[in-house]
Amino acid sequence: MPIRVLSEGLASRIAAGEVIERPASVVKELVENSLDAGATRVEVRVRDGGAKEVTVSDNGCGIAPGEIELAFERFATSKIDESSDLTGIRTLGFRGEALPSIASVAHVEAVSRAAGSDEAVRLELDYGRVKRRVAAGAPQGTTVRVEGLFKNVPARLKFMGSPGAELGRVHQLLNHLALVNPGVAFKLISDDEVRLASPGNGDRLAALAAVYGGKVAAAMLTIEGDNASAFSVSGLVSGLDLSRGNRSYITVAVNGRWVQNRRLSFALEQAYTGFLPERRFPVAVLDIRAPTDDVDVNVHPAKSEVRFLREDLVYSTIQRAVRGALTETGTVRAMQLPRQPTASTPARSGNGDSFGAAAYTGPAQRSFAVGATWPSLPAQPGATPQPDIKQEASKGPEHSPVAAAALGKPASPQKQVLPVLRVIGQAHATYIFAEGPDGVYMIDQHAAHERVIYEEIKAKVAAHAAESQPLMEPEAVELAPAQARAVEEQGAALSAAGFLVEPFGPRTVLLRAVPRLLASPGRDGRLGEWLVKLLDETSERAHAGAWQESLLNTMACHAAVRAGQKLSIEECRELIARLEMAEQPHTCPHGRPTLMHLPSGHLDRQFGRR
Repeated sequence: MPIRVLSEGLASRIAAGEVIERPASVVKELVENSLDAGATRVEVRVRDGGAKEVTVSDNGCGIAPGEIELAFERFATSKIDESSDLTGIRTLGFRGEALPSIASVAHVEAVSRAAGSDEAVRLELDYGRVKRRVAAGAPQGTTVRVEGLFKNVPARLKFMGSPGAELGRVHQLLNHLALVNPGVAFKLISDDEVRLASPGNGDRLAALAAVYGGKVAAAMLTIEGDNASAFSVSGLVSGLDLSRGNRSYITVAVNGRWVQNRRLSFALEQAYTGFLPERRFPVAVLDIRAPTDDVDVNVHPAKSEVRFLREDLVYSTIQRAVRGALTETGTVRAMQLPRQPTASTPARSGNGDSFGAAAYTGPAQRSFAVGATWPSLPAQPGATPQPDIKQEASKGPEHSPVAAAALGKPASPQKQVLPVLRVIGQAHATYIFAEGPDGVYMIDQHAAHERVIYEEIKAKVAAHAAESQPLMEPEAVELAPAQARAVEEQGAALSAAGFLVEPFGPRTVLLRAVPRLLASPGRDGRLGEWLVKLLDETSERAHAGAWQESLLNTMACHAAVRAGQKLSIEECRELIARLEMAEQPHTCPHGRPTLMHLPSGHLDRQFGRR
């Protein structure tokens, strides 16, 4: 076939495919134009999920009467000119492709009245060709109606989803935009039913309540941005009692622009490591502020992605901000008591919370009297502490008093994040019961010990002080290809944790030393099996760049006491004392809760004292 120049109509339809993929793409482009026009109210109407009709109305500055046809020409825009720096763009749209791309694959009617104009102009287009232009009466702003999307491109039409699926995409898009722009009142109407109505009062928490509901809004933590810093993060993140099973509730904006950036989302997810269980994700709205010359928004035709000049700096800024909020406001999870069914309240199972939040029957945060003490219980006669609890000398991160002493460093003040607890006993050889100033606490002994060990070994690895136990005879360990590759690629991480592993053939290694916490009499002769097991579990759980973190998690899990292991009262006290000194005592490294709280008020009500 000879080379030839494509017709203007065919070229326009091909170009439209880069920008307009489905009704949600139409909504995104039109709403971003409304926001660039300074709109404070944006209404979106869809029929049949947008396949039949998409209408976007705003109260923005409008289009000048003499420019409305020009707005539908390719590469026509009012947002940049020849002198513009493409690395410092602040507007949401700038390519001049949205309106002509939409018009080339649909019937479009645009009505706009510019600020200061006496009348509006209506322009009608059929698949890219101007059909009619007339004067009209309308308030200031712009309304664009799109009908019959992709009727002239049947190949693309058949890839559209059901009306419900397409509406879901539009709804999710507007959720993100409403959260990023709390000063704009958004309304979504689908087939005459209101699906979203945000207040537009500038309060991000109110916008989140409109999108996800008041219960979710009540569980959010606030991150305040640092106005003095070139890079800062502000917004809302969920606390420990709220999580979701997918990433769709994560909203990230860069300089006010909603973006989809996998690395930014990953930074947020990594900040929750140890706070949420695996495969659970937070609800979050983050607004990242960065110098415009550090951000390249001209990466994708749909302007949904950005690129950073100093991405690692942005990554670390997100991590510090989110982990700081979680650490400062960590709370003990309250136990959920079953409600007694009544005539008006039928019995039901589960917590009834579609957002995965634990039912919280008490205040969101409790204040404890620092220094509160309880009389000690007498130790059991003849009780001998088990080495699994007592053998480790240091606790928690390097700045905790005990860990600092173990590393030969001066102790720094340690904030108290748990109340002082008095151990009552052990139940089912799995749970430790303790009394606190305001109720009863149930501690999962395995999860609690896992948290304590994890913080200890992490502090020692950071201080290059991990303890190794040499083996009397090196053990030859045969590895699978993936395991051998992990040893080769992660040798430094294994060494820092206390392993000494040497190559001994194509797929065999010599294990000469192991971390001291894994060396115990009950594991003699099986340390090679432990290495293989650690490599397998770490490779399954680790994400890119987090292999060592996963290794430490897994080591702590294997070294901790197990459910079903009986502990003496003294051993329970020792474990609880160490948990009280942990930096993040509320969850194990994998995100499971270490303890639950049954407030005194619940007990009083259950026994009829209130």
